[in-house]
Amino acid sequence: MSEEEWEEVLDPDVYSIALDKAVGIVNAMKKAWEYVQPVYEKLEDKIRSEVRILREPSNSYNVIAVDSTFTPTISLRGIRTGFILLAAVTYPKPERPLFRLKTFKDKFDEEEEPSSLPSAVAKKAEILVMRDLLRKREDFDVLVRDGDFPPANALFSSKIWAGLAELAHEVMKMAKEKNKGLVGLVKRISTSMIAYKFLGDELIRIIEEAPRKAYKSVVSDLLSDPVLGWLMLDAGEYIEIGRYGDEFGDLKFAVSYFSTMVKRKESYIKRMTTLLDYYELFNDVKIAFYRPPFSGGPVIKLTGFNIDLEDFASFSAKATRGPTYPDFINLADTACIEHARVVKPEMIMLDALRVASAKEGLDELRFRGRRADLVALQNVQKIYLFFKSVRGESAR
Repeated sequence: MSEEEWEEVLDPDVYSIALDKAVGIVNAMKKAWEYVQPVYEKLEDKIRSEVRILREPSNSYNVIAVDSTFTPTISLRGIRTGFILLAAVTYPKPERPLFRLKTFKDKFDEEEEPSSLPSAVAKKAEILVMRDLLRKREDFDVLVRDGDFPPANALFSSKIWAGLAELAHEVMKMAKEKNKGLVGLVKRISTSMIAYKFLGDELIRIIEEAPRKAYKSVVSDLLSDPVLGWLMLDAGEYIEIGRYGDEFGDLKFAVSYFSTMVKRKESYIKRMTTLLDYYELFNDVKIAFYRPPFSGGPVIKLTGFNIDLEDFASFSAKATRGPTYPDFINLADTACIEHARVVKPEMIMLDALRVASAKEGLDELRFRGRRADLVALQNVQKIYLFFKSVRGESAR
């Protein structure tokens, strides 16, 4: 829309504020660009010397891709519960996707206290699906997760991610025993591993010495993998960063990178070093980036185990029919979103809770002569939407 068209549909004050903020953001990016341009020039030869052109893949892989999506939380009188829908799709075999539903107790109102609990539950549920596929299926070569594998959170010791490292390592051991590859494909990249590989600790110095404090976060963004990968890689090119366990100074690469990004906390270094020593297969995880062979194609990050990652990147590029992501990831993503949209698991679960409440006697609970009605919706407006959904009507 043009400025005039926006002003016709928006309150002028709203548009004016948006434009002022946009001008501020753009100017900060221009200033930050001027600051980092000499860094780009310094990095160009180093990065380009390690870039390779993706060739024809030597293997045609049978892939199972795993993804998940959150469905709306149901706020009932007696419980708040959330749902995660998981999908596993085969490629290029056109088999019916495997779907699973995971429930969890949502303790906080997302408008009052945002929680990473759904993300933690989803990651664990995805790894459990991968473990089950390794146990029950043999008709595939590679398991691909939409996101890092292992999830980066598996490298950190925190309560909410408890058990994720052990579970991911178990999956890696099974994959090695069965000679199956594991790959994490990241679309929304937030790391700065390319810059760190070639700059090391100097990366933080460059960020900290930005001319104005307000530009530091923008400078950091301009040295991130999505930006550097876009500027330094041409369509159909690939660069490998190395392995988590590679020596980098006096630390392992993963330890050095993550600890530097959190300002070298000694306890952090100790925890991560101990974890990589204990879960030894994590050290063999490779990190790479590539761009599909289309003009305008985004940078894609791969983390892989027990696989020729460059060859799989070539296969992924070949399996990309548009300038975005491989078909197997698009299929998994679409399966989750479309299944959640059409089936509406939260509505199915609400109906199941009502049936179970009657069957198991929860409906009979009383206090002071009043029904407990613990599976009643808190938001009575949703009851109307629920019954419209059950009848198959459009809930507009």
